Amino acid sequence: MNWYLKVLKQYADFKGRASRTEYWMFILFNLIFATVALILDNVLGLAFGKSGIGILYSIFVLALLVPSVALSVRRMHDINKTGLMVLVGLIPVVGTLYLIYLLAKSSFPGENKYGENPTISYNYDEETDSMQTVELSSDDSSIEDSVILIIVIWMAFSRLFWALVPIFTENHYSPVWYELVNMLMGIVWAFVPFGLAFAVKNRVKQTTLFVIGGLYLMYSLIEVLQSFAASGQSGMM
Repeated sequence: MNWYLKVLKQYADFKGRASRTEYWMFILFNLIFATVALILDNVLGLAFGKSGIGILYSIFVLALLVPSVALSVRRMHDINKTGLMVLVGLIPVVGTLYLIYLLAKSSFPGENKYGENPTISYNYDEETDSMQTVELSSDDSSIEDSVILIIVIWMAFSRLFWALVPIFTENHYSPVWYELVNMLMGIVWAFVPFGLAFAVKNRVKQTTLFVIGGLYLMYSLIEVLQSFAASGQSGMM
């Protein structure tokens, strides 16, 4: 949670660098809070029409837009890229995959033109009367486990929410809207573990991410095919 608060304190700071841990911990908490906001909007009847999106979720997204962009820019700086590289994510599929890969890369070693390496701290050693560098283990040794945990929680929360949606379908949702968004989200989010897998060096964890992404993608594609089949049958009738 300290990482999340750190980003909020640097609300519109587009300078400096942000480590992988800082970025992905912020994304994790954002996903959790956004899911809670969506659920509350529907439980409290605050959703706009039958879109499922309501006041609380809209306020949350708008409030976190600037710090999210600023954090992404600082993450690009950390791998020694210009902040404009975040725009590559606007390119469908390929651009999104490449951006995810960049966001998951390890920090550029040492200092660059954007600042000091955020995974390195400097401590004064009284015995040697000199500054000693200490690598922060939170960003180095546990980042791959954190990435996998984030992906699993991301999918679990998203699928849980959309699994609960049919409960509110009759009163709050348009069935056509729900089915379309559910299928599109499933396909798009399936590419997230694929993109991250290329940035994970451990073979076992890399394979795990590929398997998770593959299963998730197949499940989403099956939903699409079933939807088309149902549409075809209704059209023939």
